[in-house]
Amino acid sequence: MNILLVHPSSYFKTRILNEITMPDMPLGLAYIAAVLEKANHHVKIVDLNVVKSKEELRAAITDVRYDIVGFTSTTSNILNCFRTIQVIKKVLPWAITVLGGWHASGVPIQTMQECKDIDIVVKGEGEETMAMLVKAIEAHQDFSSIEGIVYRNKDGQITENKDRPLIHDLDALPFPARHLLPMEEYKKRGFNTSGVYFKRDLYISGIVTSRGCTGQCVFCADHTIYKHRCRLRSPENVIAEIKHAMKHFKVQIFFLQDAHFTQSPTRAKKICELIIKENLNIIWACSARVDTVNKELLLLMKQAGCARIGYGIESGSPKMLRIMNKHVKFKQMHDALKWTREAGIISYVYLVYGMPGETEKDIWLTRQLLMDLKPDFVNQSIAIPYHGTRLREMAIEMNLIKHDQWKNYSFPYGNVLEYPGSDKMFKLQGKILKDFYTSPFFIARVVKNLRSAYQAIFYFKVLRIYLLGFFLFSFGSETSVKKVLSGLSSRDENE
Repeated sequence: MNILLVHPSSYFKTRILNEITMPDMPLGLAYIAAVLEKANHHVKIVDLNVVKSKEELRAAITDVRYDIVGFTSTTSNILNCFRTIQVIKKVLPWAITVLGGWHASGVPIQTMQECKDIDIVVKGEGEETMAMLVKAIEAHQDFSSIEGIVYRNKDGQITENKDRPLIHDLDALPFPARHLLPMEEYKKRGFNTSGVYFKRDLYISGIVTSRGCTGQCVFCADHTIYKHRCRLRSPENVIAEIKHAMKHFKVQIFFLQDAHFTQSPTRAKKICELIIKENLNIIWACSARVDTVNKELLLLMKQAGCARIGYGIESGSPKMLRIMNKHVKFKQMHDALKWTREAGIISYVYLVYGMPGETEKDIWLTRQLLMDLKPDFVNQSIAIPYHGTRLREMAIEMNLIKHDQWKNYSFPYGNVLEYPGSDKMFKLQGKILKDFYTSPFFIARVVKNLRSAYQAIFYFKVLRIYLLGFFLFSFGSETSVKKVLSGLSSRDENE
């Protein structure tokens, strides 16, 4: 069968943002494509984040007669996803439309009710389910025995089948079908992501070495699919994929898309040792928890090519960490950042604001921690009560969900939660962002680390984006930001 897999564009993307952010490579679709190709189907992937025009899109989806069109979804891009499905359904009215991903898995029935052009929703991991679904469609069989789907039956009624168990052996999956992805486009944009330390003109790719997380953070929707379980690929299998990507796609930069790479420090150590043993000249970035790293492991990661680590420290308030169910200690944060800096690895920290019970004091404690830790970069986001999370249950119990529209489920378009004093606290968060990126230690670090005019341009772009973030937190709406930044980025906002 002819199968088209579509990656909808992100909800909020401007030219300047694209220039400093890693393209959201649809590895999930590439895994599904690899499984379907193995079953002798013709598969194509279209990534709308790199499609440049409507004409290019039309040409991409009409080159052959597609029988099935699959889409992936997150809550932040679900409105764009709906629009994309509707447009493609008009062009390919005969095609069966299938939607998977985080959002569809979390609210499958509601998703089908909101978009009548969706024929089937795949819940959870899609590889095995899509293989069975395509086989049934090709044989004109009914779907009643296929686990992990929601579909419209012959009477048009929405029917939900039982869930499919998680894939037991990740090593048994084929490597993602990178040959179907626009690797040249990722190369053009990807080096900008980390221009601080990456060379230009290198091929870049995501890679997944594990699925799931055993953490219990109340705001995380990871368990919507992975059920608080973590499954690890073997170090040997990970290395085999790295070598395959290097040989066939010339990839030298890898972004590990795991929830956190060091869930098993022993396995992380083994992967690093194999990279060194095999003399693989790669650069890579990952996420980790501060309570799963040590000085020796970080030095080994650096030797194996790790250039950047992101840590979710979330808050500087002990009370808020308890509410978030984030079981880390401040000493672990300080140690991890200190060891990361000593190893020569760039550090990002991630903060979450707007949790139920947060006060102005909690926010100032976070600012103090941030200034003490002195990471290389900081990203902050507003707590979003995604479906299936404990945070959503808490918000409902406390009657805090005031703006329950999909457009409010992703920064920077707004916030779902509202509580006394929230407007003031959002402005404080913007001030913290500004304070960090204009602090003497950050500016001194930038000047010290500059190696080229290219890096200077990169830092300028980063500053523009974080100033945009400051205005978003301070003024609270996209319209207000556009007015404030009309002279600064009018061209970007119109693209």
